[in-house]
Amino acid sequence: MKITRIGLIVLGVAWFGLYESVDGQPAVAPSVEEQQAVQASADGDMFYDLVRQLRAELRELRLAAGLGAYVAGPRAGRPDSHAGAEGSGEHRGRREGGEGAGHGSREQRERARGNEEGSAYLPKMARQNQLFRNGTRLVLQFDPTTQVFVGSVTNTTARTLTQVRVEVHLDNGTELGPTKRIDLGPGQTAPVELGAFGNEFSAWVSHPEVGAEEGHGVGGEEGGEGVGEHGGREGGSEGRGEHGGGEDARPRDASYRPAHNQLQILRGEMHAFEVALAARSR
Repeated sequence: MKITRIGLIVLGVAWFGLYESVDGQPAVAPSVEEQQAVQASADGDMFYDLVRQLRAELRELRLAAGLGAYVAGPRAGRPDSHAGAEGSGEHRGRREGGEGAGHGSREQRERARGNEEGSAYLPKMARQNQLFRNGTRLVLQFDPTTQVFVGSVTNTTARTLTQVRVEVHLDNGTELGPTKRIDLGPGQTAPVELGAFGNEFSAWVSHPEVGAEEGHGVGGEEGGEGVGEHGGREGGSEGRGEHGGGEDARPRDASYRPAHNQLQILRGEMHAFEVALAARSR
């Protein structure tokens, strides 16, 4: 029964399409728009919780099948990247030409390369361990088994950091996340998971955001069709090209993006479960 529920929710990924912005829609009154935003936020939270529950049920199924828990996180022998928040050219040159240059348009790569913290692309299996100017430390690494970026974000300051969330930009032009906004007290650490299921890529860059940073406040990340993360309009054709197409494209309405991220994680975990079962039956 549980696996049937999980299958149904994965097949229902097109659910997000019901809530995406549609170009050319007539303008609505501010009061109606505010009500729609509140409803979208509530729906997004509900779906987020549902997918989290389905992930918990899948973990129970793994244990019942004798497969054990996932072994996620940093791999032994993988070097850390301690790129500074001011920017680093360690991997930037290799991304501008030669290997991987065909992933995404030049504009997409330059846009991701010039994110808020000026970070450089990291090789696919590199482990990020970076302190950012906003006081957060992000530790992140890709787990190829589940196709999920796994790690943590820590508040290294003496004050509470509000609305902390994390995104990953892949060199194929896809943006993952953001994670659900949370408040972090001084010294507090929270887990980070970003699903990359179905994406082919060879490098990535990630950054944590705090508060209503420029381009990410009302009318930006949370506005659905406002100014997007990198200056383009999320609801326009540029936004669609940047985030890809098809069922794996994240919703244009930012209220559903954390839930969509959880769904991508679930899909990766289901695939890993299927592979593990098949390997055991050989």
